[in-house]
Amino acid sequence: MRIALIAHALYPISQPYAGGLEMITHLLADALVERGYDVTLFAHADSETRAKLMPYMSRNTFETMFYASEHEQIGMNRQDMYLYVAYQNAMSQLLAEDQTKPFDVVHNNSLHYVPMLLATSLDERVITSFHTPIFAHLRLALQILKDKPNQGRFTAVSGYQQQIYNEFVPSIVVYNGIDVDAWQANLKPIADENYVWLGRICPEKGTHLAMDMCIKAGKRLTIIGPKSNADYFETEVAPRLAKHGDLIQHIGHLTQPEINDHLKQATALLFTSTWAEPYGLVLAESLACGTPVLGFSVGAMPEIITDDVGVVVPFDTANKTFDEQVFVAGFEKIQHIDRQTCRQRAVDFCGAERMVADYLDLYQQGRSV
Repeated sequence: MRIALIAHALYPISQPYAGGLEMITHLLADALVERGYDVTLFAHADSETRAKLMPYMSRNTFETMFYASEHEQIGMNRQDMYLYVAYQNAMSQLLAEDQTKPFDVVHNNSLHYVPMLLATSLDERVITSFHTPIFAHLRLALQILKDKPNQGRFTAVSGYQQQIYNEFVPSIVVYNGIDVDAWQANLKPIADENYVWLGRICPEKGTHLAMDMCIKAGKRLTIIGPKSNADYFETEVAPRLAKHGDLIQHIGHLTQPEINDHLKQATALLFTSTWAEPYGLVLAESLACGTPVLGFSVGAMPEIITDDVGVVVPFDTANKTFDEQVFVAGFEKIQHIDRQTCRQRAVDFCGAERMVADYLDLYQQGRSV
């Protein structure tokens, strides 16, 4: 089977990953190659993959093609214009290759409207996976594709995500997966109580809320992740670090093995996203370490974290509110959760083998259409 994977253009498919989508794409591409499939990956030039890499147009090449203010004349910011051109160029390459040696499947993970619209000529061979809410540019493409016979096929990374997109197109749930074996678990009770917060430091991830709950309860917290929003870090995170350095530390953006070392020794992962997460890969990674989760019931979180592997705190996403006493009470409850059960949940529900198998089933169905 010949497979084309379309990745996001902004970030390399390599460690340390810019986000969960890069990790998923890397994992899927390499797993397909290991199974003997002919895989072409359209991705950032600095990506590391076992697949055949077809690099996107570089930013430098783009800058030589267009005047510095040209994006303003067409009502785009510079980055949006770059993405538009890069995906247009990549899709032209893909369609040209398809003419000489057809792809059996084109799996679009770009999160962009250009591949969604240009790939319609490939009909049922195209699978677009939804990893995000319906941002404006995706809504544009979905409105065009709605009720079209050649719209392709679609997947959602959770049941919650599927419901959101049902307004426009039907989709099949394929839960994200991680390489569970790449995460070492600690299955013994944690004697020295401590907590970890993991992710991009930005308002929608609610880093400051995890800090406040630990301050309120007198718990130690280690924050792991990049400063994705500098203003937020300086106004909400840095002052709390300065005032409560005895309880809370930020140790930066780490590699997967480094994250593993901290996560497996934590009493629990604190999950304080204030937006409806389509999946939440940090949840799966925590469970793989044998570490339970204490966090907000947003998006797909309740689909992944059951009562035997975590404590789910109700959260009002409309008003961004929750009961602090319920969260603080969770610190006591979380210490009684069996870590072996957490690891087994990761193996059974969050494993990459299941994700790859589900996608391969869809690929085969497309070939028979």
